Amino acid sequence: MTVLRVEELEAQMDHRRKKYIRQADGSYKCPTCGVTIRAISVAHPIWNGPFAMSGSGQVFNEQRPYCPKCEEAPSDGGGPVATKGSYHNP
Repeated sequence: MTVLRVEELEAQMDHRRKKYIRQADGSYKCPTCGVTIRAISVAHPIWNGPFAMSGSGQVFNEQRPYCPKCEEAPSDGGGPVATKGSYHNP
């Protein structure tokens, strides 16, 4: 399992936003097939505690886009995110 730092998660989200073509109405289209992009809510547990795999129980929810024609729907269970100063991100 990969534990992401907050900066790494933000970089992944930025890359996904640039992957699709924004339309005038605010929707996004797949550059390959032209289908409207869908999104699934992915929950990332926040590991912000002083011990390995410990945290406050908080979850960061991300809307992860995908093309329903070209891509497989992503899992709704995201990897843990370690905040600065926690065990996994000192």
